[in-house]
Amino acid sequence: MRVKKISKKGVSPLIATTMLVGFTVAVIAMVVVWSRGYIEERAAKEEALANTKLKCEAVKFTVEEACQTGISLNVKVKNLANQQIDSWILRIKGDDGVEATEQGFVVKGLESKDLALGSESFSMTAIGGTVNSVEVIPAIKAGRNKYVPCSGQKLEARAGCL
Repeated sequence: MRVKKISKKGVSPLIATTMLVGFTVAVIAMVVVWSRGYIEERAAKEEALANTKLKCEAVKFTVEEACQTGISLNVKVKNLANQQIDSWILRIKGDDGVEATEQGFVVKGLESKDLALGSESFSMTAIGGTVNSVEVIPAIKAGRNKYVPCSGQKLEARAGCL
């Protein structure tokens, strides 16, 4: 019986090395292109956030009145600077707890505005029925539907009609 010799040729070491180097270069190029776009996008978002935080330093306001009438709450704020305030976070404190609400009232520079909150804005039963104080935190718009709270500028006002 005669055995047939099957001869198979493999890839030469030079070609294999060249293919491995080429594949590695291609993968590195793809990672660099992807990461460059990611880093640029991340830097743009961080820049917008930093600019908004700088605007927060220019925010100056006062709470002129916080008055509870029945199941509604009226908070009168006055903007003391030229920086527009785009939104407000209100923490309403009562005997039984705290209820937080965010309100999109825009107060332009050097303007006063009444923030009228009804039962649709917060639960009077969650705070015990009586408002003791209101913590007011301004927020500046950083992008579409994105607001940055200026926590360093918060004020607390005792509830009571003058």
